[in-house]
Amino acid sequence: MIPNFILDVLSKNDKNKLDEARKINNEAQEIVTKTENRFNDVRAETNQSIELLGKTKIDVMTGSLNDFVESFSRLKNVELSDSVGMEELRGFNLNSQDFIDIKDASFHAKELASGTAGSLTAGTLAAVGAYNATEIISVASTGAEVKNVTLASLDYAILSPPVIIFELVLVSEAQMKLIYSHANMDQAKMFQEQGENICSALNAIQDRATQIKDLLDELDYRMARVVSDIDNIIYDFGTDFRKFNRSAKETVGIAVQIAKTIKIVIDTPLLNEDGELNDYDTYNLVEDTQYLLDSGKI
Repeated sequence: MIPNFILDVLSKNDKNKLDEARKINNEAQEIVTKTENRFNDVRAETNQSIELLGKTKIDVMTGSLNDFVESFSRLKNVELSDSVGMEELRGFNLNSQDFIDIKDASFHAKELASGTAGSLTAGTLAAVGAYNATEIISVASTGAEVKNVTLASLDYAILSPPVIIFELVLVSEAQMKLIYSHANMDQAKMFQEQGENICSALNAIQDRATQIKDLLDELDYRMARVVSDIDNIIYDFGTDFRKFNRSAKETVGIAVQIAKTIKIVIDTPLLNEDGELNDYDTYNLVEDTQYLLDSGKI
């Protein structure tokens, strides 16, 4: 069956058909160009936000988290469960796996940051921002190539013009051009819709990356402050945790809680293996971390 828009154009004279075809094609091309430009802008902004998140992770790991490791390593006989409100931190000490993991993560981050020129490439920062930071940094610090950040949602192409099948009719070249101009417009609108969907997905990634970066900035600030308090405690009480008063023990406990929270934040992937937003995990991460910050638990 012949499409209705084909029947409509058959009655027009050739000149009008050519003029209309030219106009429709120009409009279709404008739609495609605007969609491509918007997509490229949003993709660049999203990549920048992921790289900035990666840089923030490394800065925190080499900064306040490393300071925590150094200060906590000076303490002896740590038993946090003996302190009020520290039951959830039972077993955290110099020999616990949690502390070893935090220590190793900080060490590898410093190793990477102080390595040869170019170690912290945009690709490395993006990988650290997008995936499990500890795993990526551990690989990158050895000089090995880190995994590429491939946003699967970015990989789309302009659809080819469709082959229009219709009943055998006598049509002029002008008629054919007009027919195909309508097909081009349909394709341009499909491309525009697809581009908008992808830009929405990219904006969601960008927004979540910014949320996580802001949380890390706040955790970094609080960690720096509490590590300074621990250093003052060591000056006043020495390094034997058993001799600390209740307030001092609680301060150490808060520092441990912040360190564990930072580790969780830096290791929760922003993207899944398909390059799409890890929406469920990162949403819960933001909510849980914000709750800890707002409640004064850290």
